[in-house]
Amino acid sequence: MLHMRSRTVIPSALLALLAAGTTPAQGNGSGAFIVRLGTDTVYAERFTRSARDIQVEQVIRRPETSLRHTHIALSPSGQVTEVTYMLHRIGAAPDAPLLGSTTLTFAGDSVRIAVKRGDSTLAPRTIAAPAGAIPALPNSYLAYEMAAMRLRAAKRDSVDVVFVGVGNQPPSRIVARKHGADSVLFVTPGQGTLRARVDREGRLLSLRVPDYTVRVAVERVRTVDIEALARSWSGTRLGILSPPDSVIATVGGANIALNYSKPSRRGRTVFGGELVPWNVVWRVGANAATTLRTDRDLVISGTPVPAGTYTLWMLPTPSGTKLIINKQTLDANGRPLWGTMYDQSQDLARVDVATTKLAAPAEQFTVSVDPAGAGGTIRMVWDTTQMTVPFTVK
Repeated sequence: MLHMRSRTVIPSALLALLAAGTTPAQGNGSGAFIVRLGTDTVYAERFTRSARDIQVEQVIRRPETSLRHTHIALSPSGQVTEVTYMLHRIGAAPDAPLLGSTTLTFAGDSVRIAVKRGDSTLAPRTIAAPAGAIPALPNSYLAYEMAAMRLRAAKRDSVDVVFVGVGNQPPSRIVARKHGADSVLFVTPGQGTLRARVDREGRLLSLRVPDYTVRVAVERVRTVDIEALARSWSGTRLGILSPPDSVIATVGGANIALNYSKPSRRGRTVFGGELVPWNVVWRVGANAATTLRTDRDLVISGTPVPAGTYTLWMLPTPSGTKLIINKQTLDANGRPLWGTMYDQSQDLARVDVATTKLAAPAEQFTVSVDPAGAGGTIRMVWDTTQMTVPFTVK
């Protein structure tokens, strides 16, 4: 299903809710972030730090609007001792029952996690986590600021930190690394690198995630009226950012299926820009690797492709584009391959892609199979580019 969304970054009536600026945080690290995906604002958060605690308020716009408040208790030495993460009903009174909550209690080398969903309480569980672990809230970038401030305070070139989430994911270890006078890199093994601009104390001024699937841009602002923003977004649905889709066709007696995800432009440059850079292998969509399944042998752009299942990738360049047909479909744990796990050694073939310019831009990436006689064409469209690859059935 195609999820529609607004093309407006923030409606003009809401601009007063954001006092933009990249000044350092006020009051012991208090501040706010807005998070954009292209021209869409998808999250906002405001936090207030004291010697004893940190209060965090968030409004999340996807897949539907939600309002969250978190209390992080600190020891006299500044270590996190307890985190209470609360999901509020938008527009409800402050003392209204919560939709849910999660409490993390830090003690020594472990964290106890207790979860409530409405009136139900789940059995608590305990996970291993080293002393000094940092709580990582969903859709929040405060944890990265805490890591950058720790790096600055340590006066080292890098520090290892552990993030503990409030969901079911295991703790993750990242490296915060100094990168010039005003920048910090956050390196997550196997997942990519985030790049932040910071002030002299490590407080985040901006952050980019070029290596991740969701390439959001995080900017510090003076303040955000979280409650007003939540009310204005309430009842709207941004939807899944890159929804899954599939194409099933019977051509020349062959049953062909393509599974992929559909990213949107959201005001960004696609080919040769931020989304699909030149000379870099692209996953042909978003999220998990795009797959092609056929129960008959094919000849794709003159190259034999035996019946089976493959992943599709693309190498776009200013002078021409190649479609890569790869034999790997599962990762080392037997799970469907993620779209950053391309292994060139598993290539079956690289074939030419014909590209043409469209008169009107397509907002969302789409794939289709157009039958023609004993074969047809795989057609991919995004922005002002149409890409086609012919095939026949043996």
